[in-house]
Amino acid sequence: MRGVNKVVLSGNVTSDVTFNQTRSGVDVCTFEMVSERGGGENGHKVYAKVNVYLENLVALCGDRLTKGRYVIVDGELMNRNGRSEELTEVRARDIVFTN
Repeated sequence: MRGVNKVVLSGNVTSDVTFNQTRSGVDVCTFEMVSERGGGENGHKVYAKVNVYLENLVALCGDRLTKGRYVIVDGELMNRNGRSEELTEVRARDIVFTN
């Protein structure tokens, strides 16, 4: 049986958006975001690092993504180098840019 690796997060961008290239020359956009679960005293904030590798989506991030912007990210969880002890990140497949 094959598992499903899908995550959808909504929240605000909490860091400056950075742009780099992988060793193989692929453009990458990276940012951090926060999602809030619940509210009031019982609220819980979850922080996630998001990496964008899809060429057209990286370009959109360059045009539209800024710190504080509310976004919805559709992607998959990933670990760098496949090591489970490292920070889990989100590899975005789609981003909805809201107001």
